[in-house]
Amino acid sequence: MKTCVVFNSKSGMAGQARDVIERISRRTNCQLCPLERREDTPRLIRESIAKGVKRVVVAGGDGTVASVVNSLAPNFDAVELAILPLGTGNDLARALGIFNDRLGTASDLAFGGQTHLIDVVRVQSDKTSYFVNCASGGFGGKVAIDVQEIEKHRWGSFAYWMTALADFMQMQPFDVQLDFDDQTCELAVYGLVVANGIYVGGGFAIAPSAKLDDGLLDITAIPVLQVLELLAEGLNFALGGALYPSSLLTIQAQRVHVQTTPNMPFSFDGEPSQHVDAVFEVLPRALRVVVGEQPPGVTL
Repeated sequence: MKTCVVFNSKSGMAGQARDVIERISRRTNCQLCPLERREDTPRLIRESIAKGVKRVVVAGGDGTVASVVNSLAPNFDAVELAILPLGTGNDLARALGIFNDRLGTASDLAFGGQTHLIDVVRVQSDKTSYFVNCASGGFGGKVAIDVQEIEKHRWGSFAYWMTALADFMQMQPFDVQLDFDDQTCELAVYGLVVANGIYVGGGFAIAPSAKLDDGLLDITAIPVLQVLELLAEGLNFALGGALYPSSLLTIQAQRVHVQTTPNMPFSFDGEPSQHVDAVFEVLPRALRVVVGEQPPGVTL
């Protein structure tokens, strides 16, 4: 199978990425596609498909995966997708059972692993975009915007936690209206997560019950609470004390319309974005991806 490897030299593990890419370059029937600028991704994907590429291997993190997915849209079935988790968070890869501490196995899977169909989420606002893993708004979106590239290179996924602690005492409340199915919900929140996958921020299981192939969004709202109460709930959740803290609002839906006041900063698969008014909708089993053994985020 003809394969294209897309890699981003600015990913959170650039040095390790170079070593892996050098080994991959010796494989036959493999085309290397260095990505200097995110804006070049659509052109690279188009050119690769025109040359007969059937599988695109993304050697990078969640942001690079999101860039490739958006470049494929709306023809997600044009190629298969595989991930070499060389980024900072690697949350989608983790849900697919592919881990950055087992890069030899991940490389073998990328070129020879079995594939599985997963959902893609379409976001319609002033423009149309797509994500596969998670959209995090409010507090989580601010962390994604504030975390510095130099910190990601130095600290890896721990950079998200350090930035989160720095932002914690400056959380801003938002008034949110959610319209889903035949219901409307209005609430005051510090954060809102629209999840297709399980993890955010380098391994935090924000949606433990989510499946990438169930045709549903898992929506979690982080309510406005006293700081100490919110911190206690978050620590209990992070340490596995409860599937969902009782204070969190959780919803499953195929489609949700989100409106916020003031404008809520969002992160779509790790990429910061300003969000005003958008509809999130599942496109069931639209993308074929390589999975590892016993992936926690899909039903095999």
